Amino acid sequence: MTPDAILALYPWTTGSCFRCSEDDVFVTHIDDIVTPSGDVYRLSACGSCVIILETERWRHALRKGEVYEPGLLGAS
Repeated sequence: MTPDAILALYPWTTGSCFRCSEDDVFVTHIDDIVTPSGDVYRLSACGSCVIILETERWRHALRKGEVYEPGLLGAS
């Protein structure tokens, strides 16, 4: 699957990337962090970081002998 096809699997909005700290870029929501006091922090990643994270998911699936399905960053 091409990087463009992987990126098309996610919804995008403008924001900040948790991984590379770029501001005002297109990002997709990855997950939330909930603190013990109940504060919620959204984690979003830019396209470049999404591709890096998806590549790591693919490598992990290969090592485990599992099927890799792109587009599931943040899914439990």
